[in-house]
Formats: sequence, structure tokens, C-alpha cells
Amino acid sequence: MRPIEAPPSLAQSVADQIREEILSGRLPSGQRLVEAKIAGTLDVSRGPVREAFKLLCAEGLLEEEPRRGMYVVSLTPDDIREIYDLRSAIEGRAAQLLAASHRDADLREMRKRLEQLDAAADKGDIRAFSRADLEFHDSMVRLSRNRRIHSVFTRHVPLLKTLIPLDEHLYSSMGDSAAEHLPLLEAIEAGDPDLASARFMAHVDLARDRVAEYIETHPDIW
Repeated sequence: MRPIEAPPSLAQSVADQIREEILSGRLPSGQRLVEAKIAGTLDVSRGPVREAFKLLCAEGLLEEEPRRGMYVVSLTPDDIREIYDLRSAIEGRAAQLLAASHRDADLREMRKRLEQLDAAADKGDIRAFSRADLEFHDSMVRLSRNRRIHSVFTRHVPLLKTLIPLDEHLYSSMGDSAAEHLPLLEAIEAGDPDLASARFMAHVDLARDRVAEYIETHPDIW
């Protein structure tokens, strides 16, 4: 991590740095974070680090253990299932709303997101692919025009960022993963709310089972 020089929001910048280290895997699950050490590494006072810890706890990336300190969150298979169950409920309802509204501009944006996903798969760029995957789903929820649903989805985005690359790792190829998104978009484009909801929920449920099973058989990954 590099020192931070007087940004507009120092605590947010510290949180951004720590988050990047967690999502990249450089700060692994279960890693204890020492406030003074991070402050020294980033060349900031301990106050912004303390505030950054609070932000990252709210995002679900850190957890504080009484009398032990702050740790990078460790996810159990049950945690994974709960996160994906919440995502399934959110995306199922959002897809229903989006298919029912059937706005041309929204359909064009969703088609663009799918094209970006396909392009990243063709390049074999896993980081770009993971980003495009999340943007596809985030756009779908946002375009539902239900701000509260999108707010809940956004709150869990940091955790989803840690899980989506693992989800895609379990596919035989990024192309296979990208191909699963076409039927999702086609249901929305058809203007069929029930079909769109069912397909998005099935898509997320499959990811839930695949990731949870992988973590159960590879407990050291977290």
C-alpha cells in the first residue's frame, strides 16, 4: 500500500486502499489488521484508519472481535448461502420490475452490458470479466427503478466482488459463464416478468450452490 497525501476524505481513501488489498487477496481472510501499523504504512494518523475500519465493517469486509481486534471477514458456507439468497431475492424482484417496465433505453443498456461481458470473455481478461459481470447485474437492479432494492444490492457489492471471481473460477471457461447471461437478458427483452424473475433467481441459486460447495471442500481458501 502507498502513502496517501491529503485527499478530500482521508478516511474514505484509507478505506479504499484497505478494500483494494482485501479484494485483491493481498489481505487474506482472517488477517488481523493493526490500526497503528496501517496508519504508519499509509502515513496517516490513526483517526482516519479507525473511521475506515468502521466503513469496512459496515460493508461486511471487516469484523471486530472483542478483546482481539479487527480482522478481515471469514466467510463460512452458510454465510455464502445467506448472501446469495439475499441476492436471489433482490435480483428476482428487480428483474420482474424491469421486464414489466420494458423501456427501450433500459433494454439497450442491458444489451450493452452483455456485449461488454462477452468482449471480456473473448479477451480472457478475468478482472474485466468479473467487473462486467457485476455491472450487468448492478445495472439490472438499478434499472428496476426501485431505489431501496438497489441500495440493499449496493451495500453488499464489496462482498459480491470477493465472490464473483470465485464463482467464475468454477466454470470451465469465461465463455460458458457469459453464455449463461444471454437467457437472462432475453427474458427481460421478451417483457415476461415471471420468466425474467425465475431465470435470474435460478442463475443466482446455481452460483450459490457452486460457491458454497467449493468452499466446503476447500476450507483453506478463506
